[in-house]
Amino acid sequence: MAPVINAVFLVTDGIQPSEFGFTVTCAMTTFQGKGKERFGKMRSAFFTISSWNYLPYSRTLAASLARHHPDFTRILVIADTSREGIEADAFPEFDSHVYFEELNLPDPRSFSFRYDVMELNTAIKPTVFRRLFAEGYDRVIYLDPDIFAYRRFDEIIEAFDNGASSILTPHALEPNLHAESPNDLTFMRAGIYNLGFLALTNTAKTSALLEWWETRLRTECVSNRIGDGIFVDQKFMDLWPAYCPDTHILRDPAYNVAYWNLDSRTIARADGRYEINGSPLAFFHFSGITPGDRSVLSKHQQRWKPTSTRELADLFSDYHDQLDAHGSGRSPPVPYGFGRFADGTDIPAVARILFREKLEPFEGDPFVLLPDSLDHPAAIAPNPGGVVTQLAHALWESRPDLQPFFPLHDAQSQINYADWLVSGGAMSAGIPSRFVDTVARRIDRLGATDAVAPAGPVASTRTASALASRIARLAYRTLVRAQPHIRWLYRMMPPARRKQFLDAMFRRAWPSDTDAATHTALAPGFSLIGYPLSETGVGEAMRALARSIESANIDYDVTNFDDQVRSSHRDETLTHRITERPSRIVNVFCVNADMLGSTIHGVGPGCLRNRYNIVRPFWELPLIPAQWLASLKQVDEIWAPTTFVRDAFVAGSYRPVVHIPVAISIPSSVTANRKRFQIPDDSTAFLFAFDFSSYPDRKNPDAVVQAYLQAFGQDRNRRVSLVIKTMGTSPLKRGILNSIRSLAQADKRILLIDEVLTRAETYCLTKSCDVFVSLHRSEGFGLGIAEAMAMGKAVVATDFSGSTDFLSSQTGFPVPYKLIGVEPEQYPYFIEGQTWADPDIDEAARIMAQLADNAEAIAAAGERARLYMALTHSPEAVGKLIAKRYGDIQGHRNSRRG
Repeated sequence: MAPVINAVFLVTDGIQPSEFGFTVTCAMTTFQGKGKERFGKMRSAFFTISSWNYLPYSRTLAASLARHHPDFTRILVIADTSREGIEADAFPEFDSHVYFEELNLPDPRSFSFRYDVMELNTAIKPTVFRRLFAEGYDRVIYLDPDIFAYRRFDEIIEAFDNGASSILTPHALEPNLHAESPNDLTFMRAGIYNLGFLALTNTAKTSALLEWWETRLRTECVSNRIGDGIFVDQKFMDLWPAYCPDTHILRDPAYNVAYWNLDSRTIARADGRYEINGSPLAFFHFSGITPGDRSVLSKHQQRWKPTSTRELADLFSDYHDQLDAHGSGRSPPVPYGFGRFADGTDIPAVARILFREKLEPFEGDPFVLLPDSLDHPAAIAPNPGGVVTQLAHALWESRPDLQPFFPLHDAQSQINYADWLVSGGAMSAGIPSRFVDTVARRIDRLGATDAVAPAGPVASTRTASALASRIARLAYRTLVRAQPHIRWLYRMMPPARRKQFLDAMFRRAWPSDTDAATHTALAPGFSLIGYPLSETGVGEAMRALARSIESANIDYDVTNFDDQVRSSHRDETLTHRITERPSRIVNVFCVNADMLGSTIHGVGPGCLRNRYNIVRPFWELPLIPAQWLASLKQVDEIWAPTTFVRDAFVAGSYRPVVHIPVAISIPSSVTANRKRFQIPDDSTAFLFAFDFSSYPDRKNPDAVVQAYLQAFGQDRNRRVSLVIKTMGTSPLKRGILNSIRSLAQADKRILLIDEVLTRAETYCLTKSCDVFVSLHRSEGFGLGIAEAMAMGKAVVATDFSGSTDFLSSQTGFPVPYKLIGVEPEQYPYFIEGQTWADPDIDEAARIMAQLADNAEAIAAAGERARLYMALTHSPEAVGKLIAKRYGDIQGHRNSRRG
């Protein structure tokens, strides 16, 4: 009889190697170490792959396997550099181990630079399988380090005994139409099978396929090409069953249970063991957990929490205990050995992309030689002074969101881009200061050259004058920003003297009333610059600002820059005010901060000079991105539509921030028309409206649907309607609408309206409903909420962010929440530590159920809301605030004529 050896091969890294991977069981040979030979029909092994910071996960996995499969050899593959002081006794649960440098890889230095930590850990998987087979193992099973075994894998052994040469586990065993990821679309992008598990036997066919897979992963094990059908090692496995006829698809729900399939797998606890859909749990994949934070089920999703069920809470608590027992949190994490250049500089992700896509083959050691190459000027014309480096250009190519603002077609846009990098853009993109300093030095040299060029006494006078103006503007802005904190100082100065001082400073800062480009006199009043025709929230806010200015009897003109927004441009309210160029002493840019730079560039040269410049941005999160600071430096003041936005910009910018609310005015001619929208006359109608372009994760439609189903799903006799009004585009739109349509087919009380309505039609729809619902995660303002309240409608909304300026327990029905982290793909301009609300669906459902059929409560709340909005958010109320601020600005400017 041939000897039987069982081995487990474990690969660990700082990131879970396969968030969406599959499991394959294979026979393999043992590594050098204390591997055990046992006699039987087969030699078998488990292995995992890990970097040092994932060692507690790997040890926990190995300990669980040792309990249930003591006949298998357990092997640890370390995808990291070897370290002094970390010996084999640091992971006694394993029988043997192998270091990255011991693998037979072509050009290992380039290989380890080519990939980030997750990519590297997955890229070496077929190489390890082949090595183990070469050492004589017959069956080999790979498992991600963040897996835990709860019993023997009898079904896998049985599949091998029945002739399977490969075993895979799908992410899901049933269709998943959920609006939020993970769902069917997630699996189509990332791979059908989860490669956190893969089991193979040593056959000629599997060996040939491993060679094919290994060849692919030498250069194409990447995470940034999902659009090309590639996602690390995992997406290639979609082809494996077609190429390998003896592949067994393990459809037992007890295997590879994880956050991505909890929709169809029920966890229970019986007789001291965990069960999945009535069968004993084989292994759970704890992908995305955060050691030390037991409140997070997985950082890759937000639908499930450990506390979603009692059994989940127990399961995760037990696993955290196991991690702690195997070293988690006992010492600081070990830095990834391939994460830095030889000089100690962190390697930015874009450098790896540039290296593998444009610089390979590379002569020499990239960890030593590449930093200087990254500093070389990019091969674009004219690139003055080389301000755009190879690394900077690679970042630009990887960021479609930057390209419209900095087209890099001419010297000015290239300099602007370099300035954005230095002013915070590089920091937000994870570019180390070592590469930013190079760009900053080149900008400085370029500036010095430009300053010397116009030599002579006239140029010197102009330079001195410009410098004095800049200093005066800085001083003026600082004083305005500091006013709330130095009122005691103001009171010590006589009013006349105080005004004289501010007037003089203003005259220094803005010395002329002439348009620098046309040399014509600037007229009093405001120039509003933005999207006057756009049927979006920002467009409507601009029109509301115009109404407030009119109510204050201040003149204004409008500059149209609608080309920046993809929306319907049918609102002609301000058409008669549109001029070719801003012509007044105060500019108000009615655009968001991310569009400010491109708007200034598009309006034309000189549009800022000799004017007082204000931006009125909306923003939905507590922190503002650092890359906006360069644009914000070009304005003198920020008008915040809510105190939430005000606090974000006060904390993140160095400009005065003034709270100027959004005016809401509803035409008196608006009437309800339920027949137009097919809303039953005798139902309590709940309205939820959102624009897909405003990011579904933020608007949170699933929460509204879940609250409705919880309140009324089990009682089809309740006379209620849920009207869901949508518009706009998003990659998630089709999946969300299909989910809503499926629900609407089962519950005819759910009505979906997916179309662009005119303002009159939008008012009519809101008027036709009884209650407006918004379980948003965050709002910069909340136009739908505000307009519903102004119409006298009851509102149920998350008690967080901009809408709290007007929605309270006195004016509506605020829904409690808890703060959760914002994930990178949920909202643009990701910032680590950014948070928003997770509304309490149970409480929202309770409020909705309480309001149904309670016309008296709805009417009372609606009337309180209407009165409050009229008092604080009417055009007249907002106009008074604008007039006061304009009076300060205009008074300073006019004083120089006296």
